[in-house]
Amino acid sequence: MRVRIPLNAAAVLLLALATTASSSPAPESEPSQDRYTKDRVVGLPYKAGEQPLHESYAGHITVRQFTPEGGAENSGAAKLFYWYFPAIAPKVEKPPLALWIQGGPGSSSMIGLFTEMGPLELTDDGQFTRRNVTWANEYDFLVVDQPVGTGFSSVQPPANLTLDDLYPSASQLPDNAASWREKYPGDVNQYASIASPMSIEHIVGEARSMMRELIHPKAAWPQQLQPFVRRLTDGISARHPNYLSGYNLGQRVNEFFVHEEEDRVREMVQPQVYDETDPYFVNSGYSSSKPPREDKRSVWEKAGLSSDESGDFKDGYVTNMRAVGKDMWTFMQKFYALRPELRERDFYVFSESYGGKFVPAIGVYFDEQNQKLGEGHPEHINIKSLSIGNSWVHPPLQILAHGGIGYAWGLLDANQADTVDLMAFKALNHTMLGDLARGTDARNLMFDYFKNVTGGINWYDIRQRNHQYKRTYLDRGLNQPAVRKALHSEDIAYGKDWGVYYHLMEDIMRTTAPLFPYLLERIPVNLNQGQFDFRDGVAGNTLWINELEWTKKHRFALADRDQWWIGKELSGYMREGGGLSHWVILNAGHMSPGDQPEACLNMVNRIIGA
Repeated sequence: MRVRIPLNAAAVLLLALATTASSSPAPESEPSQDRYTKDRVVGLPYKAGEQPLHESYAGHITVRQFTPEGGAENSGAAKLFYWYFPAIAPKVEKPPLALWIQGGPGSSSMIGLFTEMGPLELTDDGQFTRRNVTWANEYDFLVVDQPVGTGFSSVQPPANLTLDDLYPSASQLPDNAASWREKYPGDVNQYASIASPMSIEHIVGEARSMMRELIHPKAAWPQQLQPFVRRLTDGISARHPNYLSGYNLGQRVNEFFVHEEEDRVREMVQPQVYDETDPYFVNSGYSSSKPPREDKRSVWEKAGLSSDESGDFKDGYVTNMRAVGKDMWTFMQKFYALRPELRERDFYVFSESYGGKFVPAIGVYFDEQNQKLGEGHPEHINIKSLSIGNSWVHPPLQILAHGGIGYAWGLLDANQADTVDLMAFKALNHTMLGDLARGTDARNLMFDYFKNVTGGINWYDIRQRNHQYKRTYLDRGLNQPAVRKALHSEDIAYGKDWGVYYHLMEDIMRTTAPLFPYLLERIPVNLNQGQFDFRDGVAGNTLWINELEWTKKHRFALADRDQWWIGKELSGYMREGGGLSHWVILNAGHMSPGDQPEACLNMVNRIIGA
């Protein structure tokens, strides 16, 4: 079935008129009396000939105070930075409010604003220009740096971290990676990125260790791991038809072979629950004291969180997705207090990548609070739908797709694909046995290996070959004194706080898939992936989406996969039903709105219903 969407010539003409550059730089207009607030953005350095935006607003909102270790009570502060753009050319009097948050964890939403869908772009020499195709034309557009510590957002005082905190595996290397350590002296927060010290030889050794465990005569995996073992061995066997013949790895019934005593202890205390109706734990999480059909845990407990919420924050940072939901709820209440006229507007949440964690958590927490407050309560938030691009949701299934994807695309040979799969399984193994930090560490090793053997292929968009995204111009441009003054961030620099990643290190391998059955009974969910994203693309996401269970799943499963046309251009494919839509965006990577701006704006228009 073809779905053709005609181009709106009148809208195109209106957009062209609205964004026509003047012959000389125009000053930003003075605020009208009724719209003036102290957070108005004035004084950005526009490129000559560019028409400045009529209005936008930015600043910081304190979402929490905390007591730092050794500090005075409540002397610490956690703040979120926002940049709000009223609709430039709205079609309705009260346009919906669209929120954009970046992934990461710890990636600034200024990336999306300036490179994907915002109304502004930033040149290498720090000047601002206008973007023609932007979500801010028809919709009120709100961009937030979150969690606290990301981009312009802050935690004061920040975490004091070392290289060992960020790379625990480095302690296993010869001479403790002395030459690598010399490259990064002092505070790690001064480095926007830190190259991994892990060699190909070390990682291959880890993969071989994993294979030895798989084929050892005494190897019998716990029931909860057996479906994943079968998926791993099926992938390897498909590349080497005779490689694993006779091992029948998923069916052995004798003792589970382990190398380390701590693994043996974890095996004894970890609940060995396995339910054939949810073999990949998409709907019920990684473990349970009861089978899913009798499962009375809260939705947060199904996603691996304790009913005790005292550990949701540590040293001012969030440690899990429930904490993200709490901070964003606090932020939105305070943001609406600044602009009460926006509270009645329809509210849409958009994100990508680690947004597969952020967005469902925000959706669940907001829905829970709305239910407590009631429909007519003044603090009720009118959330209409959730949308996530190229999402990281269910690690055990998504991570096992990488070897096959790399092999199919010709980036890996059969042996290299095996190594990727084995490292993925090592990460999965630690995760399913309860050690999420070691799971994250093993996943990092898998990506280190992929980077090394492919010559540094851009895993966010393989079309870019070895060319990586350059973001340093954002650091330079946004830290100009005039820009920080205009954004009311003179006291908080734009930069990298590794404390965000460090405090979410265990969360990276935790699933948020069990939040989706809850959400799909209440709020429409839209998922999309760019065709050429290796990291969080179509194949891995399709695995967990297909396993998802909710009462209206049959409507999604039986729906046709439609061709998605804009005029005479094929933009991708879309399936929709039962509250879920799934889009595949052709000729796009991880940063799909920047790769295919017209197609993604069309998708947004259909989601919002414009």
